[in-house]
Amino acid sequence: MTPQDIIDATNTFGRYGVPEENIFQEVMRARYLDYFLFSNPSNAQYGISIEDLYENMKKTADRLGLYEGDADTYARVYTLALRVDPMAFAPGAGTARQEVRALLKEAGKKAEEAGQTILFSGAENYLPVLDDLFKDLTTKRIALAMNSPEWKEKLHMVFPRGRMMMEEELDADTEAYNYIFNWETSSIAHAASITRRLSEKGTMDVLIPYALLLEDSEEAEDARKALAAEGKLVSYYDTDLGGKEYAFLRFAGEKSPAVSFGESGFEAGAFHGYDTLKLSSEDFAAADDWNIDIYAYNGSPALQSILAGNILDLDHSIGKVFEGLMPGRLSAGYYDGLSAEGISDSGIRKDLISSAPAEEGDEGIAVRSGDLVITVRDGSVKTAVIPEGTSCVLAPGILALRPSGRYTSWYLKLYLDGPVGQLFLNTMKAGYSYHLITERILRLPLPKADDMVIREADALCCKTAESLAKAEEAWRNAKRDSVALMMGHGQA
Repeated sequence: MTPQDIIDATNTFGRYGVPEENIFQEVMRARYLDYFLFSNPSNAQYGISIEDLYENMKKTADRLGLYEGDADTYARVYTLALRVDPMAFAPGAGTARQEVRALLKEAGKKAEEAGQTILFSGAENYLPVLDDLFKDLTTKRIALAMNSPEWKEKLHMVFPRGRMMMEEELDADTEAYNYIFNWETSSIAHAASITRRLSEKGTMDVLIPYALLLEDSEEAEDARKALAAEGKLVSYYDTDLGGKEYAFLRFAGEKSPAVSFGESGFEAGAFHGYDTLKLSSEDFAAADDWNIDIYAYNGSPALQSILAGNILDLDHSIGKVFEGLMPGRLSAGYYDGLSAEGISDSGIRKDLISSAPAEEGDEGIAVRSGDLVITVRDGSVKTAVIPEGTSCVLAPGILALRPSGRYTSWYLKLYLDGPVGQLFLNTMKAGYSYHLITERILRLPLPKADDMVIREADALCCKTAESLAKAEEAWRNAKRDSVALMMGHGQA
């Protein structure tokens, strides 16, 4: 539903005597009544009267309260409630990012191709797309697993033909599922336990936070080794969801000869997997490593040579000497804002910094002089150092790093803009798009340097950027003045 659709439906419910806070209650009631009333073959063939519908509504009063209007008006409420997306009115359901919708669309496609039994685990993490899944998979037997007893009860009412269960109930579940989608929030060990619910010819997709996949615990290590030894991992894609890094893992019900490694892309609202390296399942198990960076770097022959020559130390990463700045709450007031257009190779375009109001509690990344900002524009990565005397709040799509030691942002800019830094940044490319994530940039290796080299790099980068900024400003002025020069005079 579009925002206007939601507003229109809310107003219509209001005219029928249903206040906004009760809409989801009526949607649950209508969905529940519709399923059970029309499961009766006689009702399905002949329909039911408005009076029968009204009387059955009263039977749900103990769970959902009583609708106070008359029978005719309730029939209108019932009809409208069946037309709307229920999760658009569910308190606490939130909204789903385009990338999340694309991932679940991919999941729905895999489920459609699979057999009859489907499991969506971690369902409370993608509530806004559940209605689409049930509509697209009308011929499937769908089970939803979640951690919230409250959502289990609500979803049972909204999707009564589905089977609702708690995550811990999966251990005792005897069903063999033809397709499983698991948004994992507990542990890689929990994800591994769910793979045992997969049928022999089935497919299982796991979306798990990258940090959780690489969790440093004995239980997590045992789970990773067991999954690698089984040889059923088909693909492993690094995935960016709103600036947070996830691993998107696909498993088969039977052994796979090889594992593909790469990046997730979401062009045109659809999921795409971009492979950078393929490794035999035996070699992957022998490597005993789930660090996506290892496979991304080995997918580049140039980086293979650099790393093989010990030119860089993977343990000396950017994150050892820089910190990533995360969004924080802002106080009410006006702030100078920096957009992606204001970041160029030459530095910050001060003429594009503009003041904008913020409400109390709004979030943003506040930067100050000496910080490095990074964004993607016009198909390439742009970096710039915040100049002296400047502080601002970043628009979405801009990352920021702050030096925490003797290495400077000028030094880091020169490295990232240079050929070696570009090779590493290209490992975060999916198709024609970069998926820059702060935590992944912090894992990039940084060349070691003493104080003298850092000072020399600073001077070189700062001086060159200053010259470039002057040249760019002169060119912008020339383009501006061309209007008066070429258009401001009549023909000779």
